[in-house]
Amino acid sequence: MSESTGGKTGTDIIISDMSHCKPKSAISKRETRNRWQLMAYRTYDAEPQSGVMLGAPSFVTAPEVTLPLDISGWHAISIGVWIPKHDYDGATTIKVKLDTDPCFTRISEPEPVFGTQPKDGTSLLKEVHFKTADLTGRSLVFAKIGGTSAKKAYIAYVRLTPLDDAAVRALQSDRSRPDTRIVQATIDGISFFGGEYRTREQILELVEPYRHSDVGKVTWAFCYGDTVNYPSKVGIFLGGVRKGSHNVGQESLRQLAADGCIPQAIVAEQVHGMGLKFEAMFRLGMFGHVPPQRWFPTGRKGFVESHPQFRLCMADGTPVEKASYAFPEVRALMLGIIRESAEMFDIDGVSLAFNRGPLFVAWEKPVLDDFRKEFKEDARKLPLGDPRLCQIRFRYLNEFVRDARRVLDEVGKAKGKRLELSVWYQEQTAAGRAYSGLDVETWIREGLLDSLVGSVGGNTGMDPAIITAANAQGCRAITGLVCSGGTTHESRKGLLTNATKLLYPAGIDGIALWDSDTLPAGELWPVLRRMGHRDEFFAMAENPPERPIIGLKDVEGCNMEAENGRFGLGQAAYSCG
Repeated sequence: MSESTGGKTGTDIIISDMSHCKPKSAISKRETRNRWQLMAYRTYDAEPQSGVMLGAPSFVTAPEVTLPLDISGWHAISIGVWIPKHDYDGATTIKVKLDTDPCFTRISEPEPVFGTQPKDGTSLLKEVHFKTADLTGRSLVFAKIGGTSAKKAYIAYVRLTPLDDAAVRALQSDRSRPDTRIVQATIDGISFFGGEYRTREQILELVEPYRHSDVGKVTWAFCYGDTVNYPSKVGIFLGGVRKGSHNVGQESLRQLAADGCIPQAIVAEQVHGMGLKFEAMFRLGMFGHVPPQRWFPTGRKGFVESHPQFRLCMADGTPVEKASYAFPEVRALMLGIIRESAEMFDIDGVSLAFNRGPLFVAWEKPVLDDFRKEFKEDARKLPLGDPRLCQIRFRYLNEFVRDARRVLDEVGKAKGKRLELSVWYQEQTAAGRAYSGLDVETWIREGLLDSLVGSVGGNTGMDPAIITAANAQGCRAITGLVCSGGTTHESRKGLLTNATKLLYPAGIDGIALWDSDTLPAGELWPVLRRMGHRDEFFAMAENPPERPIIGLKDVEGCNMEAENGRFGLGQAAYSCG
């Protein structure tokens, strides 16, 4: 039984007339700038053979509308969406929730591409699973994205599939299983604030898709070097700008903080309410004066710009606009941010993101001095990957990781719980890790880590030596997979293929999805959310479940035909647009 389908039983109920949505003041038969438009359509299929869809292009600021269901019992809910290409209005995103849900769930579909096939996207409806729930006394609520990140939204119909008692029991039993929660969802904590994420409910939308999935942990980035995304006494708060800042993301963080809404606190409460862990990620690369210097809030200088003596150096002494962890002052600053975050927020652990920023140590003065003291030679004459130079360079990050473990032990003791420590790194060869100054084997051997995530690319899995070392010390070995960039059917299929090869080698304890919030809802997420159900996941990844696709005859009397060699609006618009 798949959570995506909910173990469906019984006869489907199709609601294809969206004119029943309320309030009536929010809908219109004509396109306006502040209402949904009603558009009659006909299809080739028996269900729905016809209907009235609800739609709005991106520039329309349409209000929330409610669709009464007048139904009882458990049902799987799917939404039929239209994604017209001919309007040149980009991808589509529909926001949907049950009226008692804490927030909306976003259903996103990429813009279709014109191809050689008559069915180019304009001439069909696609169906997307929303959720399975008890619908007794409940209604559906629809909304769309507005503002600077506005997206079009067209809702053609709602499919409700009833579940019998046995299917409901099986579904509830499956949702209660802790052993399948092997997925780690990773969110960057900043990029979406450049759009419309300005309320508590909108922030909750970022993690709501993980409810009843195989996600067991949500990892949220807290910092980007010395800049942080929460009001801080240690780092530079990205929302610490004057009102009216030109940077939309920083202005959003400023306004949220002024309203008492701190995203980390909101998400931590929601995630824990779902029974999941919440982990704070710290992106360790700390850059300096980088033109045009828009990153830092107005009137503030970053740590590196204020302390240029702590910069990374090339072998010839040329400084690089980035902090070096060879200096204790740099390590102390990051440890201060980690301590502050662990004390302020209800986190379950910390992830040190070494995958964003190598190098961290090169030929700085502490390295040169320590090397000369140890080997009586000039380290500048050696390549960065020289074994003796790596032996010295390892020392600084080893000390940093040990101190991070100490900080978490101290804060955890005060809170009465153990705070876990994880690292995320990308080098899957010993030579690559040495070049980057990452002595991962020592961190494992000393028992500093509860888990580690090894980023992989293509079909290259984690280094077997690291997996073996981690297994021996009780450290969980997690495969890291990048989710962003799945903009075509081929790239999304490739990601699923890689996932099947990388998730289940011997010794792997789970998988971490980088940029998991970017996953398209229709094609990828229904499969990836079941990664903890091995047999089911393999079957779906090999042959992704076919979504119902319904051919359109016409919309508002406009010919959409694309059957039996016939072609309508899609061909006409592409030819003349």
